[in-house]
Amino acid sequence: MNYSLKPYLFFTLCCLIGMQPVYSHAFAVNSASEIELKYPVLVETISQEHAHKSIWQDQSLREQFENQILLLVLADISDDLAERYQALTEAAEENNWPGYEIIASDLLLFYMSYTQQIPAQGNSWLFGGRINHGIGTPSKASIDAFFNAQSNQQRLEYFQALQPASDQYTQLSQNLFDYYHKNRKKISIPEFTAFAKQGENLEQKTLLLSRLQISGEISLESKAYFEAQGEQLYSPELQNIIQFFQKRHGLKADGIIGANTRFWLNISHQERLRLMALNILRIQLWSVNKPRMVLVNIPNYTMEYWESGKKVFESKVIVGRLTRKTPLFSSKLDSIVFNPTWRVPTRIMRNDILPKALSDNDYFTDHRYDIIPNWRSKDVINPENIAWENITAANFPYKLRQQSGQSNALGLYKFNTPNKNAIYLHDTPAKSLFDKQYRAYSSGCIRVQESKKFAQLLMDKSGFSDQDFLSHHQLPETNVVALKKKITMFTMYQTVWVDEFGFTQFRKDIYNYDKLSKSRNAEKNFYF
Repeated sequence: MNYSLKPYLFFTLCCLIGMQPVYSHAFAVNSASEIELKYPVLVETISQEHAHKSIWQDQSLREQFENQILLLVLADISDDLAERYQALTEAAEENNWPGYEIIASDLLLFYMSYTQQIPAQGNSWLFGGRINHGIGTPSKASIDAFFNAQSNQQRLEYFQALQPASDQYTQLSQNLFDYYHKNRKKISIPEFTAFAKQGENLEQKTLLLSRLQISGEISLESKAYFEAQGEQLYSPELQNIIQFFQKRHGLKADGIIGANTRFWLNISHQERLRLMALNILRIQLWSVNKPRMVLVNIPNYTMEYWESGKKVFESKVIVGRLTRKTPLFSSKLDSIVFNPTWRVPTRIMRNDILPKALSDNDYFTDHRYDIIPNWRSKDVINPENIAWENITAANFPYKLRQQSGQSNALGLYKFNTPNKNAIYLHDTPAKSLFDKQYRAYSSGCIRVQESKKFAQLLMDKSGFSDQDFLSHHQLPETNVVALKKKITMFTMYQTVWVDEFGFTQFRKDIYNYDKLSKSRNAEKNFYF
């Protein structure tokens, strides 16, 4: 082939395939099975042009590539990846390198396209959605970068560059692969259904221990040790194991095996792998290196402030309830509002406030709401001048603004994060809700328990003194302090992550994103 035509041929093929639906083509893996290639034309061209290279016989390169595909398979984001991955590993086991080259090239093109589209498509793919169709052809530049690389070391570095430069990504991936390789046999164990607390007889003890082994809490040796203690003995040692299990799943660590603890005990090995892999893929959406960041993890009900790669502040938060979810977005925290007033959103006004006010003449006064014609108006309408007999929640023609003060729904501090969803962080007078384990109660905004400390920290980082903070805090009227440097803020949805001690943490899927991402065939176990 004339090598001067190679770039043109690659460009033409990429355009051709990109403009059309991805072709499928049956490829014979061996005499007994075949798989459908997604990019048969492009794979054929790659095979012809690079037939003289033994790219995939490099073990380090294969392991790196196979691990990345395995993550996608275990995350269960596309229906046909498992079959193609299995064919890939079988080809390697049989030293069928020509077959491996074909399948690997096809999977690599998919992986390249996936990584390129994640910034735009990640939310739809990883939060209640799936890849249910072809995702097109990757860029010519990415194809050339891999296949025209001068060495396999450069190809290995190419793969590594596609992954987030994140300790969390690396640690959770390592935990997943450790867990995966320790449990390669198909595991089928009945659900644990008993209630138990320390000091009482423990029914189904052997089953409980098997469940704890699946979750990774105990080893096979520890299981034998606890079995030897007695068939129904719920010992203090075993209670400690249960309490650790509860902490790792965001539960009250009381050692009592009730409904919530049983739910997590009965999660299958395959489902734990899926949740871990799915959350590893999500990390790529917010693994940015910024000098200062605010991260709100919705399922964990926490807000963290990071500076120079270190967590310097943390607070409990309250997030949106299921019917009014806190959206996934990024913004810049640019200012603090002291003693804020609250412009009541129309939906909250019609659904929550007006039904109460229409049955209580003193509601607006008691809760310090002003009725105004529009947001720009300085006029306040006297409730007595409104013909309430003609008013319903649906046709109320005015706006509501709650006066500042201790009883204001935003509390004493609002942290501005401009975004199209009108979502921000703020204080709240309802402090008792922070004592609850489940904290999805808001209408979408994020209530911060330690809002005063957070405001003080932000002012300190912007060069203000303690006296400056007190001065703004003590002013009765609303006042705004602009931060000297804006802070990147992300709302995240991580139901699985690694804590500072290296343990994998799991949390309840409060918005059902994990559940909705699950395919109908997800319970089919793939062991390779």
